Amino acid sequence: MEQKKKGSQKWAITYRYIKLVGGIMEHIKMILFDLDDTLVHFDDYWEISVKEAFINHSFTKDLDSNILFEIFNTVDRHLVQKLDSQQISINEYRVQRFLNSMEQVGRKPNIEMANDFERFYQSIGKKNMKPNFSVNGLIEELKDYYQIGVLTNGSKGWQLDKLEAIGLNAIFSKDYVFISEDIGYEKPSREIYHHVLKTVSLKPYQVLVVGDSWTNDVVGPIQQGMQAIWLNKKKIKPPLEPSPLATINHLLELREILLLPFLRNQASVEKAKNH
Repeated sequence: MEQKKKGSQKWAITYRYIKLVGGIMEHIKMILFDLDDTLVHFDDYWEISVKEAFINHSFTKDLDSNILFEIFNTVDRHLVQKLDSQQISINEYRVQRFLNSMEQVGRKPNIEMANDFERFYQSIGKKNMKPNFSVNGLIEELKDYYQIGVLTNGSKGWQLDKLEAIGLNAIFSKDYVFISEDIGYEKPSREIYHHVLKTVSLKPYQVLVVGDSWTNDVVGPIQQGMQAIWLNKKKIKPPLEPSPLATINHLLELREILLLPFLRNQASVEKAKNH
């Protein structure tokens, strides 16, 4: 009985929420998904792929892969902060990550070697990425009601490889896959969002961005007049402003927000036809 009561309360809250966002969703024409740590989960492939690369790459195979990974991971976290604040480019980030890590173990590779290791790591990383068939199915469903696309920072080849590895390259139209290297600007610069709006010929309020980065996928889009849904997998307490349309812990929660308003409307129409 208690479980049934809790279930009813949960549905009541969900129903009120759907009514609240339903009006907003009527204006949404396009949903843009972030890629890294949104559609592709970093933790699924990062450690195992980096260690495998260290074990097999000619420059690092004689070193302890576990120790080297800890150094590499620490350097990576430091450089990601610089990357997110646009102090360095994506290519500088990748090169410096390897050079700085090797320096800490007394080795001095050149830039060519750093790029070679990055390519080797990426080939292994792609192999270790796995599709999430439930999420892929949801995105297929969303295509019946919205235009869908990807908006991601990164190099074109690597980001397209990720989409292929997780089985989404055929789901997203190539015209709606927006990669910073192609555009010449990275999130959260205003130019990248404006480029998208111009390309798809939509108003800002007609575009919804879904992603894990508060800065890139919530603040940046909202500042340009778009809507945003924050994927907060780590359940971090968000800043007070700005306010995204919703905060979710898993992408499958999007079904209630993005699809149920349409399904409820369809059910109402069918009900009216039968009376």
